[in-house]
Amino acid sequence: GSMRTMKHLAIAAIAASALALAGCGGGSSSSTMVAPPATPTTPTTPSTPDEPTTPTSTAVTLPSDGNDYLAEADLALEDQMISLATGESEDVGVYTLTCTAGPCEITIADGEVTATGDVSADYTMAAMDTIKTAKMVMMAENSGRSSGMLDALTDATGTRGQAILAGAKDNDLEIMRGMSGGAMVTDGQLGGKSGWTTAMADSAISGFEGHKLTRKTEKIVVYTDIAAAKHKAFLTHYPDSTTAIAGATVSIAGGVVSLDAAAMVATGDAGLLDPSKFPQPKDEGEGVNTYTYDDMEGAGKKSSTFKGTFHGAPGRYACAAADCVVQVSDRSTASAPAYDATATTGDWTFTPDTANNPRIVNQDTDHMHFGWWVNTPAKAAAEGQYLYDAEMFYGGSSLFPDGDIDALDGDADYSGPAAGLFAVTGENAAHGEFTATAKLTAAFGNTSDPGAVSGTISDFVRDDGVNNAWSVTLGSSPIVSTTQGGDDGPIMGGSNDRIGAWEYRLYGPSTNGKDPSGIAGSFRAKIDANTAVAGAFATK
Repeated sequence: GSMRTMKHLAIAAIAASALALAGCGGGSSSSTMVAPPATPTTPTTPSTPDEPTTPTSTAVTLPSDGNDYLAEADLALEDQMISLATGESEDVGVYTLTCTAGPCEITIADGEVTATGDVSADYTMAAMDTIKTAKMVMMAENSGRSSGMLDALTDATGTRGQAILAGAKDNDLEIMRGMSGGAMVTDGQLGGKSGWTTAMADSAISGFEGHKLTRKTEKIVVYTDIAAAKHKAFLTHYPDSTTAIAGATVSIAGGVVSLDAAAMVATGDAGLLDPSKFPQPKDEGEGVNTYTYDDMEGAGKKSSTFKGTFHGAPGRYACAAADCVVQVSDRSTASAPAYDATATTGDWTFTPDTANNPRIVNQDTDHMHFGWWVNTPAKAAAEGQYLYDAEMFYGGSSLFPDGDIDALDGDADYSGPAAGLFAVTGENAAHGEFTATAKLTAAFGNTSDPGAVSGTISDFVRDDGVNNAWSVTLGSSPIVSTTQGGDDGPIMGGSNDRIGAWEYRLYGPSTNGKDPSGIAGSFRAKIDANTAVAGAFATK
């Protein structure tokens, strides 16, 4: 019995132990439910504070309307950084920088100004005083120069100063053109070797190509409608005969051109001799240029037989005399350079290279040109005035034959470009260049009355951009001859003649009774008491 009792006690002890385990969350199958422990909370990571925002730099606009009146050195800015509070200012060179909403951090680098905050810029008081004074000086100079230009444009006698051209109708401009490319314009009196620089004009006008020749304070503006040159067979242009070349009698036999001293002078003046083999004019004041040709002599003399060109065609020259001399004068404002008829001696022959089909360069023989020349004073004269000199000119490759004028009858209309100089005095003082439109009517008559020409210059466009309604009426001018042209035609203004005059000539070859191919001329006129214009034109 005791063994069973002990067994029962052991079972009871085991059961009690199981109940105790169940109460501690053990895996008992008891019906008593115990809540599970709470899930631990993960600690929150602290947020990263926002990065501070960098203020944006923007460009500061500097004033520029007065820069033309300030020294270039004063406009230069040194690299630096400047800090300003709202309302503070600081002078930097000729500028005052003001922080209108700050704080402002200003950076100056390579002449550029940037800043954070709002920064305004203006000229300093000292700079504004300088600008004001300079403007007054410039306005006074502009007024003085405009008055000087007006005086020059209304000076019909040309007595104000040294004229550069021989005259409107007789100027010595040389205009040529090759097979391609533009025209080549030189002043025959002064030439490209005397310091003149040639360039294209700012623009062409109505089919006329523009050129500028400048030298120090002088400027010549030329417009031309010359066409491209054409090749022509040498033997066709110079057939065997005794003919006139450049006004001299020349004998041609078997293609060989014989040139005596007079013919050498004439063809040299006409530019037909090879420029690389015969003397060219020296600069003004440097004297004559002389070449001596003699194979028998030595020092300083040139071979009397050599390859070269005549009128652009290749061939061979030979001096027929024992000693040939060719001399040309220097360039000067007094006269055009010319081959000397006294110093040039000896007879020459030119034999074209017939094996290679020699061809001359045949220039356009029906073209016109027109333009103007001005000498701009660098400063005022001792008495304070600005002494300008100005000339208008025009010309063409061939005058219309006088003997054919009487055969013309009826009216013919012509139009084309005009260009020149203007001056306005008074409150709106200005001076400069203009382009315009010329319209002419030639009323051809008969043997007893050859007729007259009249017209208008209108549509003026000034180079300073100012609009105007100028118009010049060219009063009727009788046709006298193409050599003399219509001189001193009146400038009409309403019921009264205006101050000024105009002139013209007829151009072009005579072809079966047809009208002249063009009319070119020049004019000077006062639009009103304070306004003057002078220019030239070419119409077709």
